[in-house]
Amino acid sequence: MRIRQYEQLTGAPVMFPVPIEKIVERILGLDFDWIEIEEQTGEQILGGLIPEERRIVLNSRHLALFQSKPGLERSTVGHEAGHWDIDIDRTSLHHPRLPGFDLQPSVVRRHAMDRHVLVEVLNRAAYDDRYFELYRELTAGQDSPEVRSAVDRYQSSLLMPEWLIKAAVKSMDVKSWPALYELATLAQVTISNLIVRLHRLDIIYIPEGTRDVYAGRDDFTGQKHLF
Repeated sequence: MRIRQYEQLTGAPVMFPVPIEKIVERILGLDFDWIEIEEQTGEQILGGLIPEERRIVLNSRHLALFQSKPGLERSTVGHEAGHWDIDIDRTSLHHPRLPGFDLQPSVVRRHAMDRHVLVEVLNRAAYDDRYFELYRELTAGQDSPEVRSAVDRYQSSLLMPEWLIKAAVKSMDVKSWPALYELATLAQVTISNLIVRLHRLDIIYIPEGTRDVYAGRDDFTGQKHLF
């Protein structure tokens, strides 16, 4: 676990908000940069990875969006860290790639507008709050490709490790939306990211088509049996 490695390195326990950039820099050895990344019609690319340079890049086209939603920047960094940690074959970084075999189906390449480099971009939906409806797919038991992806789970567990989440919810009402927003603020994540994480841990359950929050699936099932 990367967080445990960071704790061993620093000699101090990690608390919310998880120092994502320090972990990525000191444990994964990756740098950060802001560059303008080209987008095709209908795309919103928030970030990418330049593997050969060990560099996570954030798209300067969306600087205002990142500034308005700090949790979005952190989740984007977490996604790209997951792409590096899970998907990248380090042994092949400095070897020529054969035509047709250079990318996985889940990855596309886009040009950086201000330099002659290619940025690897995860070929999935944008990470912002417009995808809050994702939790409805979860409650229907039909995980989308985004949810099934190891990279998505990686960033979620990195920003919201289970032991910190479970410690935090002990002293709060998980069925209260204001309390959930407070926890999202504490962890510096988007509310949609938090909801998905809590659902995966069975800390909350939200029935499809509602905003009613239950303390896990058993709580919901028990309430149904009362009527």
